[in-house]
Amino acid sequence: MAMIPKEQIEEIRARCNIVDVVGAYLPELRRRGSTHKCNCPFHKEKTPSFTVNDARQIFHCFGCGAGGDVFKFVMDYEKVDFVTAVNILAEKTGVEIVYEGGKPENSGNKDVLFKLHTDAATFYHRMLLDSPECEEARRYLEERDLPLEIIKDWQIGCAPQGWEELRTRARKKGYSDEQMEAAGLVVPSDRGGKTSYYDRFRGRIMFPICDQMGRVIGFSGRIMNKAEKTAKYVNSPETLLFKKNRVLFAFDKARKPIVESRQAIVVEGQIDAIRCHQAGLSNVVASQGTALTENHAKMIKRYADEVVLVLDADAAGVKAALSSSEIFIANELSVRVVTLPENEDPDSLIKNQGKEVLLKLVEEAPGALDFLIDAFQRSENIKTEAGRMRVVKAVLNLIRHCPSASRRDPMIHAAADRLNISPLALSQDLRRTKPQQRPVKKDEEKENAIVPQKTYPRQETALLELLVHYYHDVHPLVHDFLPPEHLTDPTCRKLVDVLMLDPPETLTEAFHEFDEATQKVISQVQVEESRTIDEEGSAADLAQRYILLFWKRALEREQQTLARSTDISNEERFKETTRIRHDLHALSKGWNDAKPMLEARLHKDVEF
Repeated sequence: MAMIPKEQIEEIRARCNIVDVVGAYLPELRRRGSTHKCNCPFHKEKTPSFTVNDARQIFHCFGCGAGGDVFKFVMDYEKVDFVTAVNILAEKTGVEIVYEGGKPENSGNKDVLFKLHTDAATFYHRMLLDSPECEEARRYLEERDLPLEIIKDWQIGCAPQGWEELRTRARKKGYSDEQMEAAGLVVPSDRGGKTSYYDRFRGRIMFPICDQMGRVIGFSGRIMNKAEKTAKYVNSPETLLFKKNRVLFAFDKARKPIVESRQAIVVEGQIDAIRCHQAGLSNVVASQGTALTENHAKMIKRYADEVVLVLDADAAGVKAALSSSEIFIANELSVRVVTLPENEDPDSLIKNQGKEVLLKLVEEAPGALDFLIDAFQRSENIKTEAGRMRVVKAVLNLIRHCPSASRRDPMIHAAADRLNISPLALSQDLRRTKPQQRPVKKDEEKENAIVPQKTYPRQETALLELLVHYYHDVHPLVHDFLPPEHLTDPTCRKLVDVLMLDPPETLTEAFHEFDEATQKVISQVQVEESRTIDEEGSAADLAQRYILLFWKRALEREQQTLARSTDISNEERFKETTRIRHDLHALSKGWNDAKPMLEARLHKDVEF
């Protein structure tokens, strides 16, 4: 079994600063005091509770409980296993992994699919550049005015006409048919009770589709001859890596420019996006002809405040623009919509009239509300009551998707001005009519749901916080005066036991050796220093108070057990009850008076 040596994992960890890694995924991460905070990417929230601690190299969400080290963040965010997360960070830090016990191709995880897609993209690209079979493809790209440097930069390729061209080469490199099928690169065929496989992509221009990290996860194959009676595009099927409702073409190249401009421009096709990037519009992504989804909106929301939709001017494009606007507005993004000249797309517009024309259209693009009203005025006679009612209904439905009251109010006034209706009337209709609920898919429900967290005794986690952040001051007190059994929660007790033997760094270094529940407690107590220290004195003073509290609770439990006991004499019961009351009184007087009693009890426990 392929394993990554522990030394290499620690080298990768040492080269990664968790603030930089998380910040690359979540540009809104900002310093707040001694930590960094932003809205949690793992559940919906309005007040930031997602916290990253630079000193401890740990993150924790106080809303949903997610937490861990830099590897755990990548695992949760990318939805990958530990080995894949290590590989992602190894690639970012320039660490070459040498596996123990075999190569990753034999390990059966996502590494195989990533490697297979990389090799497939290389194969298609080389075919386009060198193979006589791809002469038509080269001629097509030349006619589309896509020069060699663009072809290389985007790793555009060509799938030859043969039925097993890719499969044959992949098998020579050691990939199995099952792995290629899992990657969506071959299709099984049953003939005569025997399964065979053939290439999914044949005779097409190949556009690699990458994830946000720039790794190839799928392909879109385009026909070269419009006369062919087949689908214009064939895309990779849903696989372990490729989920079409989570991918936007060119997002890996556009992410940084989107962050810098806080704006994302969305076009339809791959060539449209490539042309825009070639012209210097580098904050452009493509929907690849599929409907934009809630997941796409969430992805863009992490990096931008505004979306500009550049879709076809036909009826289908208008409908797509309106439905997409609702999704983006619901995710608190500002939306504007470009109306392209008839029979033009971004590719043809830039080639024929220059990028300045498209830039001007983007700059002057109306907001989604004005676009909607303009579109209905072209298709409806708003002078009639029926036409007016349909426009008002559409306007109310769009405004209703906006979750912010401060944004809804200007929309209501703008719509009222355009429709010659009083804002009060529109507001009343908005309150009275029920929203048209967008059906929520099961995977979205699962993703957005917050799983109820297990609660841990607050004082016990607070003691762990003190041990982590003020180890040298607190460790001697806990070690000498607090028996582990006085902690009631097994997870907290286990972690105190660990910290009695090893320093806090051990919790981070061995993070992935603990179970998930323990990992959450570790991230919680490490991410933020105890907030009561400034108010209640030093760490040692606060630790003493917790020790006295845990002793008090332990003695009260002992008192209750003694009252229920039936196997001792009344004289013994009275003697022990008197002793417990005396000790509880000592605890109530503070540390200096309680300390001799604790030493006496602990000394007696040792003797027994």
